[in-house]
Amino acid sequence: GKEIPGQASLVFDVVLLDLHNPKDGVAIENQLVPESCERRSQTGDFLRYHYNGTLLDGTLFDSSYSRNRTYDTYVGKGYVIAGMDEGLLGVCTGEKRRIIIPPHLGYGEEGRGKIPGSAVLVFDIHVVDFHNPSDSVSVTVHYKPSNCTVLSKKGDYLKYHYNASLLDGTLLDSTHSLGKTYNIVLGSGQVVLGMDMGLQDMCVGERRTVVIPPHLGYGEDGVEGEVPGSAVLVFDIELLELVSGLPEGYMFVWNGEVSPNLFEEIDQNHDGEVLLEEFSEYIQTQVDTGKGKLAPGFDFEKIVKNMFINQDRDGNGKVTAEEFKLKDQEAKEEHDEL
Repeated sequence: GKEIPGQASLVFDVVLLDLHNPKDGVAIENQLVPESCERRSQTGDFLRYHYNGTLLDGTLFDSSYSRNRTYDTYVGKGYVIAGMDEGLLGVCTGEKRRIIIPPHLGYGEEGRGKIPGSAVLVFDIHVVDFHNPSDSVSVTVHYKPSNCTVLSKKGDYLKYHYNASLLDGTLLDSTHSLGKTYNIVLGSGQVVLGMDMGLQDMCVGERRTVVIPPHLGYGEDGVEGEVPGSAVLVFDIELLELVSGLPEGYMFVWNGEVSPNLFEEIDQNHDGEVLLEEFSEYIQTQVDTGKGKLAPGFDFEKIVKNMFINQDRDGNGKVTAEEFKLKDQEAKEEHDEL
């Protein structure tokens, strides 16, 4: 053409940006593999990881660190480019690796955004954690007292210390720093489902680690400013106190025989009607004298009010002798109807 005359010697100054072969596969360079690696990622797992994405000449095109949040995805399912899908398999929590992806396993001839067409991609990744949607709670017992006959169950009132962290060791919360225990009624929904499961069958003095996958923890949303979305949680727990709960469905039980004239005893002014104040005072007396027991860990006034409402069947704020029934009597009547 007009630019190059005939018989001209040509000089090209070349900078090699990258090269690949259409037969190339994904190349993996391990940079850090934790000594303790109990499990490696596999198809169907959900990973949270940080990454820096560069071209082969070092040009940065993307970084999760700049967004201050991990990239979260299923692996082996086609949610990310084929090369990354492959490169994220077989990793350990805490592992750092470099994944080099040829264009036919990346963004191809067209490229995308800041990524030119036919570019070889380099991802330096750091795996924060991963789990599988089929995972349940994992419990590891570190210490169990020799006298371990009373085990925690649904309805028991528990006092325990814990350290809460992410799977990479990042501390989230600790009762030790607050100087007080965490107190719950087991199985009442006061903690996430995974913690309710992890505190089952535990004896006083026992120490254990409970690992909770996000679908049994705080889910995809997490807790703003406290727990990242889709995070696996690790709780190191020591149970300090256990108060046995009541049978399921009961908020109050008698420790001895029930008086045959119970309604008359509660109806102190003998007007044939029991008000909330009378009912509450009577229950308090039974608890104080050890004749009855309330479900531990709940507010006294709320329990008594619920008990009263259950007896006040017409909702007029008064309980008559005809309305008044013990739970055992109610259960028998329902059985008879069936």
